[in-house]
Amino acid sequence: MGIIAICGSMRVESNTNKLVRMVAESAGWEYEAVDFTKLTIQPCTGCMMCMMNEGQCPIDDDMQVLYEKMISADAIIIGSPTYYLDIAGAVKCMIDRSMALNYRGIGPMGNEDMPWLGQRPLFGKPGVAVVTVAGNGHERTLETLRICMEDCYRMKLVAKLAEPVGMDDVDAMPEVLKRAEEAGKKLSEALTQ
Repeated sequence: MGIIAICGSMRVESNTNKLVRMVAESAGWEYEAVDFTKLTIQPCTGCMMCMMNEGQCPIDDDMQVLYEKMISADAIIIGSPTYYLDIAGAVKCMIDRSMALNYRGIGPMGNEDMPWLGQRPLFGKPGVAVVTVAGNGHERTLETLRICMEDCYRMKLVAKLAEPVGMDDVDAMPEVLKRAEEAGKKLSEALTQ
């Protein structure tokens, strides 16, 4: 399948989405950019039907397609802008809804002492977290993505970018683009191991 690059900003040409695509392109592998501006992902209702229906979420929206893409991907990049000192709401909706993946019978158990937490189908997949901010709060946003990808999904986070870019465009920031390129190369190395 290659790499799934989840562009979590609701602006197509945002700094976040540009960096996510730069990481994916620099990896040199086939990738698909998942653009949130073209998706409808509703919030999780906490109904727990996914737990009782083999990981099938009853909400019929674009998350249904994203589940399959995440499972079949060899690596995952997730990017989020920083809104109000943490991840963007659209990214949080995706993370909350991804809980359904735990009940599809794929991967090692999440916690042997608490089997109701399900399994981890993304276990061991390499990943990159990408965060941007105009002001501050990017450390908190990066930590939220790290917790999701490492602690919840049990992925291997090979690179983390947290870029305070102000109101500038990353296209005019060669040092930021270089860090994104280096993150992509680390992802490529992880995929070839």
